[in-house]
Amino acid sequence: MTLTQITLFFLGILGVIVIAMLVHSYLDKKKIKKRLDQLTETLSGKVIQESRFHYPRFLCEINGRAFDLFFNVVKVGRHHILYSVYALAARLDHTLLLVKKDEFRPLANPETFLTENGSLLPQIHSPFQGYSKESDWAEQIYSVSAINKIISELDQFSSLQLGPDALVVGKPYEGLSDADSEKTIQAIKTLEKLAQAMEEATASNKK
Repeated sequence: MTLTQITLFFLGILGVIVIAMLVHSYLDKKKIKKRLDQLTETLSGKVIQESRFHYPRFLCEINGRAFDLFFNVVKVGRHHILYSVYALAARLDHTLLLVKKDEFRPLANPETFLTENGSLLPQIHSPFQGYSKESDWAEQIYSVSAINKIISELDQFSSLQLGPDALVVGKPYEGLSDADSEKTIQAIKTLEKLAQAMEEATASNKK
């Protein structure tokens, strides 16, 4: 084979791989949308998708709180990881960030991370590490046993950003089970309990 033939051969293989990846991605998005459509049968919400090349998202309102389930691609080093993200509206004075110890990867610039999220909270133990710019508030909130118990029910998520205007939890996408109706509804109920408990604790701290 000539050099030109070898080049064309490898380009052909590369083309087949790219096409296969695009087809797989398209079918995956289609299956996710089908799962999310099932949620509209239980919850009064809607599924939106900008195009076939975008991941669908589910939007609804639960007892006056806006809920959003969407998918986000995050670049970690040379890898791109797809995350499923659940967000429920809440009203808190500050933000508490919890990240799984075993799954959190330090950023290339840890100083930037600490500037954006606050200092490490030594009182928060496994499986999470806690960060907040308002450490006193965060530690008081986390020390409430009811809140601590509810947070433990969300240990399937690798990160939890609690406040100021929403509870946002995410995890690496593991398959269609992450768009399962029962699983999503259970996550919503848990987030709703947590939002209420944190809002009540925040209000109590002001008295």
